[in-house]
Amino acid sequence: MKKTILVLVVLALLIPASAFAATEFSLGGFIRLDSYWDSTQTSVDTVVVKQRNNDALFHHGQFNMTAAGSRFNFTIKGPKLWGATTTGFIEGDFDTLLDNNFSGLSGAVGAPGATHSYVFRLRHAMFKLNWPDTELLFGQYWGYFSEYYPEVTGEADFQWHGWANQRVPQIRLTQKFAGDWTVSGMIAQPFDPNGVDVNFTGATVAGSTGNQLTSGLEGRSAETPQLQAKLAYEADLWGKAPFYGRPRGFVAQVNGGWQRTRYRNNVAAAGLNTFGQNAFGTNAVIQKDQQYLDPWLIQGTLFVPVLPTYSNNLAGSASVTAEGYIGQGASAFGMTRDQDNSWLDFSGRNAFGQFFYNRKLTNQVGGYIQGQYYFTNQWFINIAWGLGRNYGFDTGTSALLAGQQAANLAGYKYASNNDQTKLWQEYDLTLWYRPIEALKFGLQYAYERTDFLQAVNNPVVGAVGQAGSFPSAGATNMGDSHRIQFVAFMFF
Repeated sequence: MKKTILVLVVLALLIPASAFAATEFSLGGFIRLDSYWDSTQTSVDTVVVKQRNNDALFHHGQFNMTAAGSRFNFTIKGPKLWGATTTGFIEGDFDTLLDNNFSGLSGAVGAPGATHSYVFRLRHAMFKLNWPDTELLFGQYWGYFSEYYPEVTGEADFQWHGWANQRVPQIRLTQKFAGDWTVSGMIAQPFDPNGVDVNFTGATVAGSTGNQLTSGLEGRSAETPQLQAKLAYEADLWGKAPFYGRPRGFVAQVNGGWQRTRYRNNVAAAGLNTFGQNAFGTNAVIQKDQQYLDPWLIQGTLFVPVLPTYSNNLAGSASVTAEGYIGQGASAFGMTRDQDNSWLDFSGRNAFGQFFYNRKLTNQVGGYIQGQYYFTNQWFINIAWGLGRNYGFDTGTSALLAGQQAANLAGYKYASNNDQTKLWQEYDLTLWYRPIEALKFGLQYAYERTDFLQAVNNPVVGAVGQAGSFPSAGATNMGDSHRIQFVAFMFF
């Protein structure tokens, strides 16, 4: 009996060992320190709107430091399958804050502590099968719209300013053909957040019987996967230039994306803001119809070696990267915040006198342009400008019976209660120094500006325990900020 037990134990240990015998693991990542001063209150990633310049509560300097952007990854080389090599990749960082005594990061949940506690955040988790000209990928990874990130110091500086930050669960097939061409398509998780651009209360309208809604049904949901496709051409036509320190040739790429989103009807939305009103209205409105709307996006990318190199010597080389996009409901693809994704248009009244609205997706154009020049192999400069522009809003009023419009503001178009934007812009000037492969340092000046759809007076402070108020500085629809940021990396 003892021999039998011993044999079974040995077999139990040998089986998993043999299963992983053909698998290799390697650890990678970097340690990162961010140090930055802002002229106004913002986050480490600069992906928040800049409060209007007439708001004294926000516009004063702030200094912060954090190492939460540090990350690590595992690359797994697996066994051969069907003639393909198998590779896995898992990456995470600590960009979620557990305590709330640090204003440099968002996502605070919990009580302040003596030190800052961070939560591991999954960035990528995917594996792929590679044949000579074909790749099949399963898992969470970048979408096609996110493949060319400007080389700036912030981890997500150009998110909403012309670049998409989209990591999405997906199944992707990529095929190379005719030497320098690549075509790829994916089925991905649709963007379906908690309804920030809907703001439904879950209440039913007058005349309804029973509770039409339960948790998770209000707001919106996607009935299809998100579909993305890519066509790319890359070739060494007249030499190469560095992109993130690695020489590459001329690139031309076109991406497209689509999904179908369902918005529920007969649900009251509370506290929405009217277009064209200083200080906003706070009217509750009701979506009239169950709507099926189709977010879509088309993007083009060019990487051009302007002063090429013909070796691994990067000194004297220069490049230009340009990216532009157009679409509707762009937050589905990581191009803008969800609050700017849609708006409501007046559609009449029901038998109970309630005012109905229907939802329209917001039109958006944007992109960025980046120029880069290497003085030496260690020192280089980067200049970038990006924008996201919402357009096509109908901010006029609809015709109503006499007296109704003035009394109810029912004829107006409605934004969300998050203060929709018209234009985001960012200008970055960055000096980089990479003395060795393992270390990299960057110093950057950034100017950012948010233009809102509506002008609003500066806020009045009148909460419990507060006395008096700030004097009115007049209405404005613009806020901007200046940032000086230093970042240090150690790669491993």
